This record gives sequence, structure tokens and C-alpha cells, in this order.
Amino acid sequence: MFNKMTFSRFLTFVTVLLLAATLLFYLFFSHTKNEIATSFERTGVEEVEEISQNISRYILSSNDSINLYTALRENPKLREGLERFLTTFKTQKIQNIFIIDKPDTDSILFRVLLDGGQEKSDKFQFEELFEPEDTLWEDVIRFREAKVIYQKDRVDALWATLLYPIVQKDGRVAILALDFSKKHYQKVISFLVGLERFLKAMVPFLLFIFLVMLIVIRIDKEREKEKIKAQKALEELNLTLEERVVQEVEKNRQKDQQLIQQSRLASMGEMISMIAHQWRQPLSAISSTVQGLHLKLTLKKFDETLFIEKLNDVNRYAQYLSQTIDDFRQFFKPSKAKDKVSLEEVIEKVLGIIGVSLENKKIKLIMEYNSNEYIMTYANELMQVLLNLIKNAEDVLLENKIDNPWIKIATYKNDGSVIVSISDNGGGISSAVIERIFEPYFSTKNKKDGTGLGLYMSHKIIEEHCGGNLCASNGLDGAIFTVTLPRSLLES
Repeated sequence: MFNKMTFSRFLTFVTVLLLAATLLFYLFFSHTKNEIATSFERTGVEEVEEISQNISRYILSSNDSINLYTALRENPKLREGLERFLTTFKTQKIQNIFIIDKPDTDSILFRVLLDGGQEKSDKFQFEELFEPEDTLWEDVIRFREAKVIYQKDRVDALWATLLYPIVQKDGRVAILALDFSKKHYQKVISFLVGLERFLKAMVPFLLFIFLVMLIVIRIDKEREKEKIKAQKALEELNLTLEERVVQEVEKNRQKDQQLIQQSRLASMGEMISMIAHQWRQPLSAISSTVQGLHLKLTLKKFDETLFIEKLNDVNRYAQYLSQTIDDFRQFFKPSKAKDKVSLEEVIEKVLGIIGVSLENKKIKLIMEYNSNEYIMTYANELMQVLLNLIKNAEDVLLENKIDNPWIKIATYKNDGSVIVSISDNGGGISSAVIERIFEPYFSTKNKKDGTGLGLYMSHKIIEEHCGGNLCASNGLDGAIFTVTLPRSLLES
């Protein structure tokens, strides 16, 4: 814990140090950047001024006239020669170069004397008038000082215009204008601007990191408190662990018993309905036989042989009803020991309970027996599972109003196991719920009172009591429930 807290404080110290260093460096750099930009700008302007000074000397020495305009007007060859001279100064750095003056000191217009452009279509004509947008042109003539016109602000401008005064022999001032590029040092300026923005962005970022570190340390302290609290609780838990384990086991056992009881009660309601189906036909036959015998007695048509035969029929019907009660009572009686039975025997007992219900609802039964193996298992629990699966299939077929409904029950052997599959043509299980159908209290029965315990208990019985596996999938026509019992349960 000490090392962890020391490391957290070290990270906080480093973050604060970086934040302070970045802030100081940013302030220092902002000032230095402006000086560097100004220095580069001054150097570029001085270089162009030096070129302008040399051009001015050459222009003034190229003729003896006291006025440049007069000399150029009277000597076209001189004008052509000087323009060729100006053209030699056009480079990637200097884009345009020309000389202008004012025809009249009171005029707002300027006139072009020389243009160093190479293309005639782009050149000013001799004596062509124009009105500049910037007042610096007037200032150059008035104060006889060089001026620089920037396209935009001083830092971001890529091109600028130097206005250099040419003082003529008669005292009048002409202007040498050069459009020069700042690209040769603009990359440096752009880099400095980018670096400044980066440093400016780093300040809030480091501040954010600092705040995050404070939050982390705060959370870490709270976590340590919770850890200490949890350790104390764990120590207390260890003191009473055995007692709590016993209590929790008992709670789980009671919960399982409640679930089993709820499942059996839910199944009991369905069983009562099945008993009604099983008893309806024999009770009807007994009623018809008794009424017939009563009628013959009333009509004095007593036939001893017929009476004995009919009474035997009534006795057979009563035995059938008694056997039905025994079957249902046996179904609800939990198995205490494993029985040696075949899958087919268990299925036939189940069909003896639910078969009449399926027949009355016109659901076709398809039987495929391919196992014929005897296993040691809890027969009544297995019957409960198979009955629940068949009853669920019946409910789905009725709810979905399937035409020509059928339920297929198949047994077979596969990879050392015996398998029972129960499938139907009810449309299958939705992919949204198929992963949850074995959860307790989960039911998809909307129109009936589903408890959500049938499949849960079936899954629990097969896996925990019978040592097998129960899974659900979808086939081409509907759902398939597969019960797999391992080879370890087989007995020849």
C-alpha cells in the first residue's frame, strides 16, 4: 500500500512539473516566436530594399534627363531597355516589378512608367493610369520613405509589396514597386505557429491529466478504504463461515424443494385434465351398460347370460379406472432407488397417461424405436420429464393452430449414449428465448398460466438425478428436445 501511494504521488508530482514547465515554455516561446518572425520579415524586406536601391541607381544613371517620365516618353528605346533590365530581376521570389509616378501632385491617380512583366497581355502600358487602394503609396511620395504593403497580417502573408522611392534630379519622386514572396521563410513561421498551437493545446491537456490523477488518487484512497473494510468483513465471515455455509445450503435445499413442489402442483392440474380424458370413455360405457340393463329389467326382458356379460364389461371398465389411478399415483410418487427399464417402456407408460388427450385433439403420434436398451435410472422422474416435454409440444400445436399436427418420439443409440428425441411441427422456438427456456420461472405461454418451472425441473432432473443431458434446438418443422443418457447407465 505504501509503494502504491508513493507511486501515485510521484505521478502527480511529474504531472504538475510538466504542466508548469509547459506553461512557462509556452509563454517564453510566444514572445520568442514573435521576435523570430519579425527578424525573418525584416531580413526579407532589407534584401528586397537592397535590390530596389541598386535598381534605383541604375535607372537614374541610365539617362541624363532631370525627369524620368520625360526621358522615357522621348526615348522609346530607353524605355524598352529599362523594362528588359527590370525583367531580369523577376524570380520565384520577386513576382512583379514596375515603376510609377504621379502626373500631378494634386491627382489621386498614378501612372505607369515601366513594367518588368514578360507577357504583353499582363503588362501595364506606358502612361496607363490607376488608383491604388492603399494610402501608403501617397506616403512614399510625401515622406520619401520605403513602405511595405502586406496582403494579410504580417505573420500569415505569403506575398508583400515593397514601395521604394526614386528621387529624381528635378526633385520629383517616382515609386519602384516590387511584389516579393515570403515563402522562403514562411515555412519556418508556419512551423513556429504550429508549435505554438501545440504548446497551447498541451496546457489544458496536462491540466486535464493532473485533474485525472487527482481523481485517480481520490478513487484509490476510497478503494483502499473499501479494501480494508472488505478485509475486516472477510475476517468476520471466516469466523462464521461454517455456520453461513450450512444456512445457505439449507436455503438452497428449501428453494429446490419449493420449486419441485410448485412443479408437481402445476403438473397435477394437467394430470387432472388427462384423467378426465382417460375416464370419459369407460365412464360413458359403464353408464350406457347400466341404462341398458335397467331398461331390460323394466321391460321384463331379463337374460341371465347377457346380464353376466354386461356386468363383466362393467367390472373391466372399473379395473381400467383403478389402473389409471394407480398409474397416476405412481407418477407422483418419487423414486427412491433406480429401476431397470428400457426407454420404450417409460415412453409407453407416459403415452398411457397422455395418449388419449393427444388422440382427442387429433394430434398424430409418430413412434420410432431404435434403442431397445435397458438402463438403470429413476423411472418416475424420467416419466415426469417426458410427459412435460410431450405436453409442451401439445400446447404449442394447439396455441399455434397447426394444420395436421404431429409429435414424433424417437429412441436411438449414438456414441455410447441412448437418446430420446421429442419433436413437433409447431414452428420452433424463437431465437430470442431459446437460450433462456431452462431458466426458472421463464415461460412463453401467453394464453395459459405457465409457471416457468416445467422445463427448469426437467433439465434439473435429467442432469442432476439421471446424469444425462437435456437440450433444445430447432428443426425444419419445429422444436426438438433431446434427452441423452450416458453409456455408464446402461445395463445389458
